[in-house]
Amino acid sequence: MLLTLLHILFAALTFGFAVYGLLTKNFEYQHFMILSMGMMMLVMGIKEFRRKRKWVAYLMFLATAFSLFVAANIFSKSS
Repeated sequence: MLLTLLHILFAALTFGFAVYGLLTKNFEYQHFMILSMGMMMLVMGIKEFRRKRKWVAYLMFLATAFSLFVAANIFSKSS
């Protein structure tokens, strides 16, 4: 139940940041979108791991690591 709520929360954040960027043409918050997308994929990976679909979970963890690396790289360049 908690994982589902976190999944919905991170999905809504990702969607909100993406829509904001597209409508305003202001991509200042893009790194927050990538960070929330990475956290959403982490939650999805945990859910898949609990469902005994380990190969899907490992792919989700790999995608999480990549998106968090990209977000950290953007954060370090913006400061």
